[in-house]
Amino acid sequence: MKIADGQVRFGAGDLVNHLACRYLTELNTQMAEGVLAAPGDRDPMLDLLQQRGLAHEEGYVQHLEESGCQITRIDGVGVSQTAVDATVEAMRSGCEIIVQAGLAEGSWGGKADVLRRVNTASELGDWSYQVIDTKLARETKCGAILQLSLYSDLVR
Repeated sequence: MKIADGQVRFGAGDLVNHLACRYLTELNTQMAEGVLAAPGDRDPMLDLLQQRGLAHEEGYVQHLEESGCQITRIDGVGVSQTAVDATVEAMRSGCEIIVQAGLAEGSWGGKADVLRRVNTASELGDWSYQVIDTKLARETKCGAILQLSLYSDLVR
């Protein structure tokens, strides 16, 4: 959760957190507003898991490249309007694979690991996009399904 231009912006993690604990949403809102400070101690294992997740994602993208797929990468950190505009342009032009796609509508947003063009007609033309997430987990968790659902809705 972030506040940008005076508006609260939510991501998939905020949805998952809210369903798990509504009070956590209140605490995160207070942190976003600057009323509460973020907790000071960060578990170093979280950083290690994040690094492993990024390496796993990059390995998947390399696999797609080696398979002959055309890759378009959306640069930048976070869900900026520039990232969203670049993603929409890549989708309109029919790029085969879009990595780190910026998605946003209203108060909701996020960065999809991968969008893959599929041969299903849409407003874009004879194609549309499927959201792919590169999780390290061996089993699918509820939060991952919610994230994919949110991103699929935003791709719409």
